[in-house]
Amino acid sequence: MQPAYAHICGITETELQEKFAPEIAKLADSLQMEKAECMAALRNMYDGYHFAPLTEGVYNPFSLLKAFTSNMLAAYWFATGTPTFLTKQVKKVQMEASRFTNGNIYATEALMTDYRVDNPDPVPLLYQTGYLTIYNYDARRQRYVLGFPNDEVKYGFLSSLLPVYTLASTAARGTDIFTVDEYIENGKP
Repeated sequence: MQPAYAHICGITETELQEKFAPEIAKLADSLQMEKAECMAALRNMYDGYHFAPLTEGVYNPFSLLKAFTSNMLAAYWFATGTPTFLTKQVKKVQMEASRFTNGNIYATEALMTDYRVDNPDPVPLLYQTGYLTIYNYDARRQRYVLGFPNDEVKYGFLSSLLPVYTLASTAARGTDIFTVDEYIENGKP
C-alpha cells in the first residue's frame, strides 16, 4: 500500500504502449479492431489495479500476456482458480452483491491488511486476492473506496456469485448470468 511500490505487481499504461506495441498491433488485427479500440478493450478487461491511493492503475500481467499469446480477450486470470471460499464468505455475511458495482465498499488501511482467514469480513481478503481494488481515498476520513478493478474480475466474480445466491442457476434453466444479463439488457421479465 506504499505509492513507491504500487506499480511493481503490474504493467502500467506507458509500459504497455512502449514495450508491447507489436503485440497490441497483432491483437488488434486478430480482433479486427483499430489500435485505439484494442487499447480501450485491453484497458476495460485487464487494467485498473491500484495498490496505493492516488496512483496510476496497472494491468494484470498474467491476463495481458495470455491475451497477446492467444490473440483473444478472455478471463484468463479468473480461470486460474474459482473463488468458492470467497463467494461463500460473501454470502455468509449477507453482503449485497450490488455493493461490488456501485462504489460503496469502504475500508480503512487496517481493515484492508487484516486478511486472516478467520476474519468474518470478506473485504480484506477480496482486496488482497485482487477481486477488489482502490477506487478512491478520502484522506479526511482515512477511508478507501473499493470496487472491481476491471471487467475480467467483475464478470467473473459476479458469475461465480450467482450460483451461490441462487442455487438453481443453470444455463439449461435460463438462470445463468448471461441469460439474466440478456433479460436485463432487453427489458424482458
